[in-house]
Amino acid sequence: MKRVAYGGESFITSDDGAAALLDFAASAAMSGVAEVVTLPSVLPDGRVVSVNLVIGPSSELITSPVETTLAEPDTVAAAAALRERATQLGATSLHAHGAPIPGRDLEPSAPDTGDLELY
Repeated sequence: MKRVAYGGESFITSDDGAAALLDFAASAAMSGVAEVVTLPSVLPDGRVVSVNLVIGPSSELITSPVETTLAEPDTVAAAAALRERATQLGATSLHAHGAPIPGRDLEPSAPDTGDLELY
């Protein structure tokens, strides 16, 4: 499982839930949108609760592994929804980690400067 730190607080969720949250956060940042998202989390006493977060362009998330005997919360549906929304935004963690964004010309070329001289 992973501990997710956000806004001075932290919570524990599944590895997949944390990864999907990071994917969505990267997509939201690259797309300039902010949204409220919900992710199941497990409390220290084992109860599962929903955590609501506002994720946007300036969200700062940290995930780290955590060893626990607590049962992992079921995040399958929430993770799928986060990944689907990230795809709808048109940017995924592949792009956040340096892969080229499809449809863009990444080859260097001489810009059309008109009458301007570039130095």
